[in-house]
Order: sequence, then structure tokens, then C-alpha cells
Amino acid sequence: MFPSRLLAILSILFLSQVCLMAQVTLTPAEAEAQKCEDRIASVRRDIFGKYDDQLGELLINMEKAADLEGALAVRAERQRLAAEQDLSEASLVSEPKALRALQSQTITRVHDLVSQLIQETMPRLVEFKKQLTMAGKLDEAVNVRTAIERLQNSHLPTTKADASTAVPVETLLLAYGGDRARADKIYKGQKFIVHGVVGGYRPDPADAKTYQVYLSGSTGNGWVVCAFSAPEFHFREEKGAFGALTLVMLNREGDTIARLQKGQTVDVRGRCDGFDDVVRMEKCDQIK
Repeated sequence: MFPSRLLAILSILFLSQVCLMAQVTLTPAEAEAQKCEDRIASVRRDIFGKYDDQLGELLINMEKAADLEGALAVRAERQRLAAEQDLSEASLVSEPKALRALQSQTITRVHDLVSQLIQETMPRLVEFKKQLTMAGKLDEAVNVRTAIERLQNSHLPTTKADASTAVPVETLLLAYGGDRARADKIYKGQKFIVHGVVGGYRPDPADAKTYQVYLSGSTGNGWVVCAFSAPEFHFREEKGAFGALTLVMLNREGDTIARLQKGQTVDVRGRCDGFDDVVRMEKCDQIK
């Protein structure tokens, strides 16, 4: 009797715990982050499943070619994949080249698809964080920020931008809207090209020798301010037909190097100075 009664009590306790867990409801932001995590896990399973199939085909080819060393390397990689279910730069082999090429292709595919999923989720999470902050729900906003940090830090490398990188305004604004410290690690102090739409321009109120060009993304949510300084650059406004204004950009010699109007899409090269009310690009030296 005693064991049966104990078993019944334990069953009741277990069911009670299950009920309590079922009552836990995710916030909309937590649910959004979890959905993204689930989709990432699904993508990774699919890619690594196909990678395993490709390894199997490569192993057969190595065996048919009597390439013992190559076959052993492919078999070892297949065993590693089965144990770790992961693939990173640290796993890359030098030989055989066919295996390394397959590894590199798989790593790139995982990175591209995971990055795409996170980029699709980030605007909604950033908006949740913004709304909660404006509503004075600071602790809940911090939780959303933590979810953003966890999502990015778990799946995206913090590789610094470089001069050859073209960064859309939307990407820059999302990065600083989601996790400012992480965005600084990637962009602040780095020189690169930012791609956006001219939303306005004016002389810098704090420095008469500097002219500011404001860029927005397709959504128009936020600004990236690009600063051009004299004596390298000068600006003048021209009024055209129907009162349309054109900002004319001239170099030190007085030659026209760009003509800008609101709504025009441009590429500006400069050095990111981080976030201060807006994202700032300083020492800009090129606009196309």
C-alpha cells in the first residue's frame, strides 16, 4: 500500500508541476525570439543533414579513387559532425581540397541563412524594446534587449566592418537600435560605405565648417548623419524648376563632384563615430 500511495502522491506532484509550467506564458518579444531560435535550429538541421549526405558521396568517390588519406579525412569529418552537429572555421581541413571546399560552402550557407532569419526578426524585437521603454516598462525592455543580445551573440560573429563593406542604413540603424555595445564593436571607429536615401541636409549647428547630409532607410525610421568638412568640401544650394532644391557638393578646387536631392539614393564613405541621438559618420570623403 505504501509504495502505491507514494506513487500516487508523486504523480499528483508531477501533474501539478506540469500545470504550473503550462501556465507560464511567453511575452510577445520572448515568443518572437523563440520563434527565430526554432527556425534557426530547423535550418541548421536541414543544412547539416544535406552536408552529411554530401560527405557520404564524397567518401564513396575517395574510396573509388583509392585515395586512402582523403577517405580517412572525410570519414573523420563525418564522425565529428555526428558527434557535434556543428561546423565552424575551426573545423576546416587543409586537405583534401574537395572536403575543404564543401566545408566552406556549408559554413557560408549556414551563416547567410541564419543572418537572414535574424535580420527578419530584429525589426520586431527592436520595436518591442522601443515601445516598452516609452511606456516606462524598463525591466521588460531590458529583457528584450537581453533576448536580442543572446540571439545575435549565439549566431552572428562580431566582425569589424572594413573600407570595402557597403552597409545599408537599415542594417546600421537596426544594429544600434538592438544592441549598442555590440554595434560599436562592429562599426565604431571603422571606415566603410553606408548606403541610403537622402532625407535632408544642413550646415552643422556646432561647426560652421562642416556640412551634414542625413540618410534614411527605406522605412524612414531613424537617421545616419554624414559629416563633410572644409576645406576639402564645400556646399551650395541651387533652386530649380518649381522650387526644387539641389545640394551641390564641390571639392577644394571648386569642381562639382555631386548633386544631391531629397529622395536620391547615395553611397557615402566615412568613419563611424557611434550613436549620439543618431548614428554619426565623421570625416566623410566620398559620395556617389
